[in-house]
Amino acid sequence: MKKNQGFSLVELIVVIAIMAILVGVLAPAYLRYVEKSRKSTDVSSISDIMGAAEKVAVDPQYSVAKNTTFTITSDATGNVTVSTSGATALTQGFTDVANMKNGYTMKSTAFKATGTLTGTVGPDGEISWSGSGVFAKTGTDTFGDYSADFAKKLS
Repeated sequence: MKKNQGFSLVELIVVIAIMAILVGVLAPAYLRYVEKSRKSTDVSSISDIMGAAEKVAVDPQYSVAKNTTFTITSDATGNVTVSTSGATALTQGFTDVANMKNGYTMKSTAFKATGTLTGTVGPDGEISWSGSGVFAKTGTDTFGDYSADFAKKLS
């Protein structure tokens, strides 16, 4: 009867080489997918905050005056803060309705940069948004490139 001795060294090297080639081809695609997912999460979170501002602006409970501003700011490390030019109750309503608190951190490395989104309440209660830095409408890797709904809100 023949004795089974396992794999030869050549067979083992061939299998390791095939696995290395597969990892080399698949890893970049996987990393791109992960980054795209992080960008999508960031766009969704910022859009939620913008939506919260719009809900507060039309809610009679807060009586938002025209020219009130809602500000969403991101620093160089991706930490996001929200504020308004209104009273404390208005600020609290803004953060509560958004179900977000100051301190959200961007997940995507592309969005970990400084930027400001400013929404100004017009006479009709609608908010007009403008962005700068990471929140700018034009250029590469901006929010507008990843979400048509988000881009529509920016003026």
